[in-house]
Amino acid sequence: MRIEIRARHIALTETLRTYVERRVRFAMGRLSDQVRDVTVRLEDINGPRGGVDKVAKVTVRLEHGKQFAAEAEEASFATAVDRALERAGHSLGKVLGRTHRQAGESVRTAPWELEELPSPT
Repeated sequence: MRIEIRARHIALTETLRTYVERRVRFAMGRLSDQVRDVTVRLEDINGPRGGVDKVAKVTVRLEHGKQFAAEAEEASFATAVDRALERAGHSLGKVLGRTHRQAGESVRTAPWELEELPSPT
């Protein structure tokens, strides 16, 4: 999995770069072998004026060609990155879950779903 980080209107510090890379690896988790590359775009819309203007845009390209994106706007880059990657990770699970089920894999049933519950009397 290749990770690309782009910054617009901000200085991309080594601390921020390291944080984003670590969070990307965590968000993609066990499904990262299905991910070709992740691009994270960081932008400060208002500049030094402050406010809820830090934007993180995440684009994920999968090995089999599909692509999807997630975005978050928050007061800090850390929060924006976390929220956007949380959304991207959730989407990744949904996209790959559908792909695996379409390919014929069975969906595993949880043990508690197999138990028969007593009927109320």
